Amino acid sequence: MIGDKKRYNAFKQDMAALPPAYAKTLDALQRYIWNFAKNGAMLDPLEDILHMFQESAAEKVPVNQAVGDDPVVFAESIMAQYPDDLWLIKYRNQLREQVAEAERL
Repeated sequence: MIGDKKRYNAFKQDMAALPPAYAKTLDALQRYIWNFAKNGAMLDPLEDILHMFQESAAEKVPVNQAVGDDPVVFAESIMAQYPDDLWLIKYRNQLREQVAEAERL
């Protein structure tokens, strides 16, 4: 737990060091992803986004170009890389399995 708190605090510091558009976007993505993460599992995808944003900001890429036209699609593509850490993916797969099972009846 202490390690997670230190890791999260480091993430928040690094996020605050981003240019304002990137920091605000990452904050919004964090709030969105938090809704789907199991416990503290959200740090892995958020750190991936942070590193991508740090690189994009260093290369002066506009945030909307880094995220694309739909931030939900962007967030969900990141989350899809962590199916074991996000309950959303678990429940999506469970729904698919249940419907497939019902079709076999």
